[in-house]
Amino acid sequence: MTSESTEIMPLNLEGFDAEHPPDPKLIDTCVHCGFCLSTCPSYRVLGKETDSPRGRIYLMDAINEGEIPLSTAVVQHFDSCLGCLACVTTCPSGVQYDKLIEVTRPQIERNYPRTLPERIFRKLLFNLVPYPRRLRALLVPLLVYQKLGLQSFVRSTRLLELFPRLASMESILPSVPASAFQDSIPTFVPAQGEKRYRVGMVLGCVQRLFFADVNAATVRVLSANGCEVVVPKDQGCCAALPHHQGQEEQAKAMARRDDRQL
Repeated sequence: MTSESTEIMPLNLEGFDAEHPPDPKLIDTCVHCGFCLSTCPSYRVLGKETDSPRGRIYLMDAINEGEIPLSTAVVQHFDSCLGCLACVTTCPSGVQYDKLIEVTRPQIERNYPRTLPERIFRKLLFNLVPYPRRLRALLVPLLVYQKLGLQSFVRSTRLLELFPRLASMESILPSVPASAFQDSIPTFVPAQGEKRYRVGMVLGCVQRLFFADVNAATVRVLSANGCEVVVPKDQGCCAALPHHQGQEEQAKAMARRDDRQL
């Protein structure tokens, strides 16, 4: 490996570094009872112990103890976690899996050497999805793809099977609604009847484009229940996606500054 690549991507093939590794005290609260298994989507689909919350906690502990390295086989089990945190509410021992996975992912980004295609994919993902204006630019070709029958044709040829990740994303691609091309919710919606509360609403990045009807329904329900709804104009990303995927610098930058011009 060249010195240049080392500067771009510092590696620690032995395990986690000293900057906020998973807390052994939090790890030790897991009694491996298995209550989390039935609520974990990745475990239910993949059927592997290491793709379950308690399995990932085993891996965190083993890395902390120096028993296993932060290898490709290990990282893929952390990557398979959707971050839904259904396991947190079902755990009888109160294991704070959310805090454990939250500090593990930045460790991976700092210390695991991802492949070039993986780095390119993640770069595109984190520089597109959290930015509604950039994402909206893709809606026109997506609309053409769906409305002109290209989607049905591509699926019938099974060409996407050559690109498993792309095929997986395309399979859950929602229809592009007409409401996706503009934000139709006003910046202020008065309460119906007596005002009881004043609330602010975050439209979301993907939500405002593909599921704007959900936002509109939410505003109607809030207003009907006496809530005065304020929707900040040109609001940016809340940074949830980069934060929960270990993109610390991007998340911090979004938290520090007004991101609306992007």
